[in-house]
Order: sequence, then structure tokens, then C-alpha cells
Amino acid sequence: MGLNIVSAFRLRNKLKERIKELTRTCQRAKVTKALGTKEITTGFDGKSFTESINNVSLLMLTLRDFNLAIEKSNAANKEDIISLETLKAEIAFYDFIVSKIRSAEQFEYEYNADGGRDKIEQEPVLDQQSVLDYWKNLKKKRGEIEEKLANSNLAIQVDFNPEIINKLL
Repeated sequence: MGLNIVSAFRLRNKLKERIKELTRTCQRAKVTKALGTKEITTGFDGKSFTESINNVSLLMLTLRDFNLAIEKSNAANKEDIISLETLKAEIAFYDFIVSKIRSAEQFEYEYNADGGRDKIEQEPVLDQQSVLDYWKNLKKKRGEIEEKLANSNLAIQVDFNPEIINKLL
């Protein structure tokens, strides 16, 4: 069975969720039992506390190996991933700037010597159309990179046998 990056991400999420579930169960477990009684194993799917702890360790080691395999396979996307993260940060910054531009007051009022108020017209500090055009261009670039990554993630294969994880889940 081929494992592309998209499938690998889904499988990794299942593995992380299983680790989280077992970790929560181990955290709630009692670490003692009445002398001479049998250990309660229902919370651990019939396994002992020790077996469950070892299982979490095995799952985490498998997750590490799987992450390494994904990272190696995803190396071809590294530049685009870095570019995308930078674009997202820049878009967030420009979202703020565009919001400020859109909510800017066009007039201010100032009290005059007669006790009245004078209307003072305000002019933009920034060339609003340039800012909007740049912001839209950033969003367009983000879409292009996301599309490229999506196509790439379907094509790139991860060198890891998914059955290793499926047996542990």
C-alpha cells in the first residue's frame, strides 16, 4: 500500500491521538493496589499499567521514526512550506493594516476660538490602493503555494510501512 504525505499525516494524527488517550489513562491510573489483589486492567484494554507505559513508549518511538520518514519525504516541499509560513505571517500583518485603513476616520473635529468645532479633513498616509493590491497579491501567492503543496502531498511517497502503526493502534 502506497503512503503519500496526505495519508501519512492522517495516520500520524491517529497515532498521536492514541498516544494522548493512553497517556491520559496512565495519568489517571492508580500506581498501587491492595496487597495480594489482582491489578485492574480494564482502563488499559486488558493490559497492565507497566505494559501500558511500555506501549506509550513504543508508540512515541514509532511516532519519532514516522516523523523522520515524513520529514525526509517532505524535503522537496521545504522551501514552499517555509515560504507559506512567511506569507501567512505577512498576510496577518497586512490584515491588520487593511483593517486600519478601512476604519480610518475621514474627518476630525477640533475646537476653535469661538467655542465651535472645525471639521478637518484627513488624508491617508499610505497609498490605500497599493496596500490593498499588495495584500491581495499575497493572498493569491498563498493560494498558489497551497495548491502546489496539495498536489505535491498527493504525489510524494513516504518510505514507511503503515502496517507498523496500524498494528499498534
